[in-house]
Amino acid sequence: MDKSTSYPIVGIGFSAGGIEALLTFLTHLPKPTGASFVIISQLSIDDKSLLDKMLKRCTHLHISWINNGIIPKPERSYLLPPGQQLDFKDQAFLLKPFLSQQKITRMIDRGFTALAYAFQRRAIGIVLSGTGKDGLLGVKAIEKQGGIVFVQHPETALFQSMPASIIADNHPDMVATPEELAEILPRML
Repeated sequence: MDKSTSYPIVGIGFSAGGIEALLTFLTHLPKPTGASFVIISQLSIDDKSLLDKMLKRCTHLHISWINNGIIPKPERSYLLPPGQQLDFKDQAFLLKPFLSQQKITRMIDRGFTALAYAFQRRAIGIVLSGTGKDGLLGVKAIEKQGGIVFVQHPETALFQSMPASIIADNHPDMVATPEELAEILPRML
């Protein structure tokens, strides 16, 4: 039985100020999309249930936390649990815990790079509000594999440095507001 996916896998990365952008994006996402979504937060989220409850109120997508061995399905959104690194084995989720001495950084780069190598041209990266340059290496990996990159316009982001760094060091396929990205995405799948 072929377990490979044939639909797009959309990684959404954010940090500071990104929850608001994520909620706006999901609220405006038309249905059906035909895609699977993987949400990677650079934020420290201590209460796992808080984020999934917020998202369930604003989207038609089924929301769940990532578990090992699950292959992403369309019309679903998967949340990366706190303290875990995202990877894939045969296109199924493979979580790797951070060791206690590791600094949890570059979560978006790690997650987007894993998406790029697992799903190649079907990988799509969306970078929303945040600080720093996390995501830059990940979107380059997605583009190298033939995928698509979207970025929130920095003027609409609460924290501009993360989306601005992608725009300055890369040439994303689309730069727009979260609402516009949600409306444009299904047309590009």
